[in-house]
Amino acid sequence: MQWVSVSLLLCCGLVQACKNTDGIVFLERGQRGVVPCPLVESCKIPSGYMLAIYWYYGSTRDTSLLISHFRGRVAPQNGIPEGVYDIDNEFSLIIENVTASNEGTYYFQVTLRSRIVESGKVQVCDKVSPSRPYPTVIGCNQDHDADTCEVRVRHDSTVRYLICVMEQVKPAVQLRWIRLFLGGQTELSAYTTVRPVVLPAYTGSSLRNNTSSTSASVHLARVDDEEVYECEAVGVAVGNSTRTRVRLTKTHPTTVTHPTTATHDTTYNKVQFSNNPQTTLDLAHKVSPTTRKPLRQPLGQPAAVIALEVLLSIIVIAILIIQVVNYFKEEIQQRTVHIADEGCELGQISGV
Repeated sequence: MQWVSVSLLLCCGLVQACKNTDGIVFLERGQRGVVPCPLVESCKIPSGYMLAIYWYYGSTRDTSLLISHFRGRVAPQNGIPEGVYDIDNEFSLIIENVTASNEGTYYFQVTLRSRIVESGKVQVCDKVSPSRPYPTVIGCNQDHDADTCEVRVRHDSTVRYLICVMEQVKPAVQLRWIRLFLGGQTELSAYTTVRPVVLPAYTGSSLRNNTSSTSASVHLARVDDEEVYECEAVGVAVGNSTRTRVRLTKTHPTTVTHPTTATHDTTYNKVQFSNNPQTTLDLAHKVSPTTRKPLRQPLGQPAAVIALEVLLSIIVIAILIIQVVNYFKEEIQQRTVHIADEGCELGQISGV
């Protein structure tokens, strides 16, 4: 009896390692799962008192027996191959690769060294953690592992929706929006939806099949600069709680101003974007004379080039005029000589 008391004291002294799991045991899908024996975990019976343990699935019928541990020897039952289940030194059931089919009720029977038989059951559910550790905020420049992001809104925006999602997890999480301010916080009224996710078999995504996606949206009637909000996800799939902090920043337009042409450019833009010709004329006539600038020379034709072109044109015209004048002079001279010759011939004829 003294040895029994010491064993019980030793177990209760390790209370940090013992967990009271009267509820559901969640095992991560695709990982190695441990289903603890409640009698050992709760320190009700020290493992040294146990002679044998038998683990069943679904019922305690012989055909439902998965594996046994008797006098230190572990043996799979009912044709189950080795490497599917195991039993550790704490008499916990080990599932080497958790799948959705492992969800259900597991029964155990324990035989003590005193030949007393104890029994019980454990409810097991598979769990699917999110692919990223924090809620995703739509439209937020958020890194994969970052819990803070920024949303930029227009300076003249009056209505804004913030939406965060947690996709393909099991069991579904709860989402809520919180506004942070100096000295405290307040929870906002959010619209939440939970959508089941069923993936086609050909995708090969069995780890994400039969899960849930949750979204929560909140309407902000007024958007102030540098406001801070948080989207919090609560649930087993995220390890109780996880948050993403969102900072709202207003963007202001940047304008490039040219002092010498500001008034003229503004008027020009008004004329250009007018679709009514009559309106265009009216806007053009309304331009103040003081704002009109002298016409500038077209790009690519400086004054020197234009002057040279004019000079060459004058020279060519002068040459043409000179050639025409010389032509007429020669023609007149030839005609004069011809007339003189005719006169001489007439004089000779009359002398005869």
